[in-house]
Amino acid sequence: MKTTPAHSGDLRDRLERLGFQNRHHYLEMALGRNQGLLSTAEQERLLKTRVAIPGLGGVGGIHLITLARMGFGGFHLADFDHFEPANVNRQYGAKVDHFGAAKLDTMVAEACQVNPFLDLRRYPAGINAENVTAFLDGADIVVDGIDFFAFDIRRLIFNRAREMGIPVITAGPVGFSAAMLVFMPGEGMSFDEYFAIRKDMPLEEKLLAFFVGLAPRAAQKDYIDPTRIDMYARQGPSIAAACQLCASVAATEAVRIVLERPGVRPAPHFFQYDPLVRKFHRGRLRMGNRHPWQRFKLNRLKVRWLNGNGPLRAGWKKAPLISPRPDTLSPPVRDYILQAAVHAPSGDNCQPWRFRATPTCISLLMRPEVDGSLFNVAQYASLIACGAALENMHLAATRYGMEGQIAYYPEPDEPLRVADIHFQANGHQEDPLQRYIPDRHTNRSVYDGRAIALEVKDALKAQCNPFTGIDLELIEDRERRQKIAQLVWQADRIRLENRQLHAHFMRMVRFSVETALDRRDGLPLENLEAGQGGNMFLRLTRPWPVMNVCNHLGASRLIARISHNAIVQASAVGLVKCRDHEPRSFLEGGRALQRIWLAATRAGLDFQPMTAITLFWLRWQLGAQSEFPAHQQHMLEAIWPAYESLLGDAQDPGQGHVMLFRIGYGRRITCRTLRRPIATFLR
Repeated sequence: MKTTPAHSGDLRDRLERLGFQNRHHYLEMALGRNQGLLSTAEQERLLKTRVAIPGLGGVGGIHLITLARMGFGGFHLADFDHFEPANVNRQYGAKVDHFGAAKLDTMVAEACQVNPFLDLRRYPAGINAENVTAFLDGADIVVDGIDFFAFDIRRLIFNRAREMGIPVITAGPVGFSAAMLVFMPGEGMSFDEYFAIRKDMPLEEKLLAFFVGLAPRAAQKDYIDPTRIDMYARQGPSIAAACQLCASVAATEAVRIVLERPGVRPAPHFFQYDPLVRKFHRGRLRMGNRHPWQRFKLNRLKVRWLNGNGPLRAGWKKAPLISPRPDTLSPPVRDYILQAAVHAPSGDNCQPWRFRATPTCISLLMRPEVDGSLFNVAQYASLIACGAALENMHLAATRYGMEGQIAYYPEPDEPLRVADIHFQANGHQEDPLQRYIPDRHTNRSVYDGRAIALEVKDALKAQCNPFTGIDLELIEDRERRQKIAQLVWQADRIRLENRQLHAHFMRMVRFSVETALDRRDGLPLENLEAGQGGNMFLRLTRPWPVMNVCNHLGASRLIARISHNAIVQASAVGLVKCRDHEPRSFLEGGRALQRIWLAATRAGLDFQPMTAITLFWLRWQLGAQSEFPAHQQHMLEAIWPAYESLLGDAQDPGQGHVMLFRIGYGRRITCRTLRRPIATFLR
């Protein structure tokens, strides 16, 4: 334990030079605007109050500064951590000048700039079972600043404070909201009683219990992205607005308790204010987490989050810090670029690539064995995916001021070698699209049909400019989209009634989280956005005989209607076209497609490829239609005149169609696809 820092004496000397006669003279002026809300006697009482703040990170640091500005005069402060760039978005003391500095020392200095006369006790080793009593001794109130995931330390402090007769306030940033609980000695429920904590509970279950009990009404549930919450990695989303709101409500409650103003409502009373959804929830959670509804929510979350059914994460690693800027591919830079490559889209997430790397070049090779479906005629679907991977590498290199020069098919005697990308330093600025590589995803939810702004459409079309002969056609006219939707319906019906395509699709669906995590490819079941009923149907129809019977009963017509409606409900339909049917044209079409997709992500638009019809059309253009049964060949031949009329170009009948997609504004998805480790792709 350390006491008030020596440098506060320097600040006092400075105040004296400015004309302040003594402590009372400074505080009278510094806290003068509190008058009218606090009386002189109340302000004097706060100056004599000692507040214990364990943790000076996201909320703890702002608690300290807010309480100091309100006139609280004594603090017990504990933190063992140091500031780093990941703290900047929410922590008061996180600034460039403070990177690497101890949070405790930094925040003490900041607080003394507010009031050099603070009475401080410092605990630079943090709180543990050996020093918790000393930390709390003499404190009048505890304001919780502990990290959400440090549950056992939080529990230790709360329970020991109750034993010592000290009130505790916890205000947690949940989304954009502040959720507050107050634990009063001798009143209401204890920490363990309210959260229903048992000694034998695993840590992950304790964390879920704390989360559910902190905000029982969950005002934030409709906008938090659950794929960003990781109980095992101990990280989740948090934002400055919520941290500051927490400091406001906690400091106000501290005033209420210390000055004995009316209205203190200890747990099981709860409070949550969310300014984003403009909701204020308060209530009394009888029985705490033992309430039947709370137990139901906890059991549901345990199944979803802890027993293998939680939101899956692709595992994107942020760009490493490299100084000075590299001129060759050091292993960290190479891995960042390859990480971007494998996060490219591919047919059913088959990831049809392989890489060979040197200090200046990465070679991209195709893996034809991973996708032999009817969709992948002559490996053209894999070429589109490889083009997207090339563009991601090209973009990722710009993070380090490097440029990628691409040589297509560099070795004729190595047919699977798609391209070499040679890297060299050029000092150019980072391409902003590269920041959206980890956010890009397919969204199969219902879109709301809102119009796309003209400048956004222009930005999407501009992504084709770097490529010769590549063009994007955006179709917003509802009547034309309805006709396209009818064609998509017919193509999807054929897809559903084709035994080979059914078998391929079922091979690529990962029906359990264990399988998804083990394989790290394909489509996790939840990613399909089919809902519980749809998921049950997919499980039921995995065997072709069952699906075939369902198709005879009309299932294929009904399910294909989903794609039809998706086109109609979208803001627009897009078609990426290339100059001919040469492989290089489709590679560059894949590069352009990826840029369009990333630009859409940047603009807040959702995106879903509608690939069946364009890949069927491509098979016809390449003369490879014989693999379809005769009756399906006749069905497809019947729709091609309408397809050419709606999407073809009479002036350029030889052009290639890279991909049809829908674009618009959908719901947030809850599950993303995974990627295999980079090492599995390196030769």
